[in-house]
Amino acid sequence: MNEKKAIEIMTGWLSHKNELGRKPAKIKAAGSFSYEGNDYVILKFKPEWLGEWQVGVVGFDEEGNECGHTFSEYEKYDEATAKDKCIAIIEYMKEYWRGRFLAELERRGMTEEEYNSLTEEEREKKWNETKEQKAIRVGSVLLKDPEIDFSALCDTLIKLYEVEDKDCTRNEYTLVFNFENNVISVGLMDTPVPNGEAEYYAEANFLWREAVETVKQHKAHLLVTTMNLEGNPIGAAAVFTDVVNTCSNEIKALGIYTTGNVYEPSYYDEWAQKIVNGEYPIPLWVYLGLVNDENGISGYTYGLTKFGRAEVEVIGSSHTVDELYNCLYYVCDWLLTEGAYFHDGETLSFRSDERLTITKSKAVYVTGDSFKISY
Repeated sequence: MNEKKAIEIMTGWLSHKNELGRKPAKIKAAGSFSYEGNDYVILKFKPEWLGEWQVGVVGFDEEGNECGHTFSEYEKYDEATAKDKCIAIIEYMKEYWRGRFLAELERRGMTEEEYNSLTEEEREKKWNETKEQKAIRVGSVLLKDPEIDFSALCDTLIKLYEVEDKDCTRNEYTLVFNFENNVISVGLMDTPVPNGEAEYYAEANFLWREAVETVKQHKAHLLVTTMNLEGNPIGAAAVFTDVVNTCSNEIKALGIYTTGNVYEPSYYDEWAQKIVNGEYPIPLWVYLGLVNDENGISGYTYGLTKFGRAEVEVIGSSHTVDELYNCLYYVCDWLLTEGAYFHDGETLSFRSDERLTITKSKAVYVTGDSFKISY
């Protein structure tokens, strides 16, 4: 029974976009063993029909559930050494999950020593305190002037989100309403974004040549805020993106200022539509910066802290600008889509033959600490 289940699990694991990205050409169970209270199935598989057999392992706990040790280093399968290779994989996965646990403790403001000193009741309270923190997103939809039909825009939003009167407060310049677990506010401001912030950040948008010239024309803006009452930053970001995009399309915005960037409305709309298909619009949620200086070509993220994670940097990469941008994009997508967290000293791979080292230290291009990827 476990063999059939193990084949299905390993096939699914290999099909993930960060592994083979497809089903293996062949896969078979090649034995089983018990190790430290769990039962394991040795798998051998061929990525290609004419390729060599490679070894992987899937583990089950005493209740028959997959125990989180599904993995393969894509090493050549050898019956004589398969079990030893699988045990090495298991030890690696145990360390990996320990790293994930320590990263989660860090996110919740605890060290391992502090966690171990707490009672079960105190641990649960600390966990729940973190979950109850409200997730907030704020941004501005830039307007040529304040002469828009704000009432009509409010009507559109109320109809779109099926807002009942009891869940809505509105006046000439402000709309506040509840949608699912979010409180959404849209306010009409008859002044530009303060302190020239929008113009300043527009200079960094290398994808929109007319950004600065266009943004300088704005004389008013809609201030949009989304607060998720369950402390879900993904939920807050998704609703915020949809509300902002709706406003932008309805009033023909000049641009959108949020997450340390200014976006062209058509670009924002294109990425916002991906939410409908279950994709995360990473460039709208996290700014991916590229720098060419004394360190060489480097890259950094700005916005991951909104999702409870440290920012990510690649310093002095030997790769091209496009490769570096794609690396940062895929890292952010993986972190948010998989609900993953980095831990100092672990490794990351985009391909079966690649292992990138992750280290945490003082950030170079953003504030605080960042995780550096050896890419």
